Parts: sequence; structure tokens; C-alpha cells
Amino acid sequence: MRTPESEDASIVMLGSFNPTIFQPRWLGAQQLIRPEEAENAKITTIQAELADFSTEWFHLQVLQNRFQILSEDPRQYAPLRDLVGAICAILPHTPITALGLNRKFHFSVRSRDNWHGLGHLLAPKEPWNAIIDAPGLLSMVMQGRRKETDGGNLRVVVGPSQKVDPGVFMQINEEFLASKYPQPEGAQWIAGCLSEHWDGVMAFSEVVAEHLLGLVRN
Repeated sequence: MRTPESEDASIVMLGSFNPTIFQPRWLGAQQLIRPEEAENAKITTIQAELADFSTEWFHLQVLQNRFQILSEDPRQYAPLRDLVGAICAILPHTPITALGLNRKFHFSVRSRDNWHGLGHLLAPKEPWNAIIDAPGLLSMVMQGRRKETDGGNLRVVVGPSQKVDPGVFMQINEEFLASKYPQPEGAQWIAGCLSEHWDGVMAFSEVVAEHLLGLVRN
């Protein structure tokens, strides 16, 4: 895959959380991160409604109904998966109803003509020309499933990059629901789902990026 100008991967869980638990010193006490990582973490806030802090390799934000952890370093994507699995193993009774696996890319393209060419291909302008002037693709979402896998609900978002000009933004999201698993209560199902699907989603996101970039006229 071509090297993107920027990328990140994240894990999002929906459920019922106690944000005050999720702070660097707790992760350090559970030996989930190194003591120096816990000591040097940059805390934005730790409150009953929100925990928000960053270490050198991930950013964690926990609301009462939403958990998100993100890394911008591809070398840390596997540790990110393992960290979430370990957290859920320590807090197995935390009610989690949905799990989202995400990867985002920002790719530069050679010219605006290249970007417009991709936009015209993905979203033809002919149906719009009769009703609006200068139609253009701002964002599109395709949904489906990965081929040859019993995965979750897949969404691919494509649009212009807000970080690279001219550039293409892509987001790949796959959502898994607790109701699809034999032990849906609590967080017990998360580690198995991550083990089964994380690597596949990360690899598939690169296939998507390669395919869509291949449509850009050079």
C-alpha cells in the first residue's frame, strides 16, 4: 500500500462505563502500560462524566456511554488491540453492546484533476447537473460486508482530505454487536472478537485504500 500522509486506527465500544476508572495510574497499576507511561501521560480531564488523556502512543477518551482509544502509529496497532482486550478481561462485567474497529487514511494526490476524477467516478455528476451548479463529492458512505468472512457491518467513507490538499480521505469501519455472540453480557465477548477480526479489518482497510487509489488517474 502507498504510504499515507496521515493515518490512525481506533477501537470504539458502546455500553456503560465508569470514566473515573480509566486513568493512567490505574492502567499502570494493572500493568497494562509501563510505569513511566502512566507517570508521563498528558491528562486533559478525569471526571465522573469524562476521562481524557494521552500517552506517547495512544489517546483514550471514555464517556459514560462510549469508550474510544486511538493510535496514530501503525507499529502500535496490535498493542492497541491487546490493551483493549486486557482491559475487558479485567472488567468483564462492564456492559458493552457494540464494538467498532476503525482505520482512517489521508492520501495526497498529484493534482485537483486527479481528485475530481475519482469523485466523478464514484459519484457521477450527470444526475445532479440539471438541478444544481458545480456538483461535487463532499463525502460518500458505502456499506456492506467483507467478502468471505462472517464479520460485522462494514462502512467505507470517502471524501476530500481536510489534512492534505489535494488529497483523499478514507475511513473503514466495521461494527460488531454483542447480540451476535454466545456470551453477550458484559465485556467477555470483546477479547474474542478483537482476536478474530482486528487483523482482518486492518488488512482489509489497506486493500480498500489500494483499490480506491488505483482509480485515481495519474
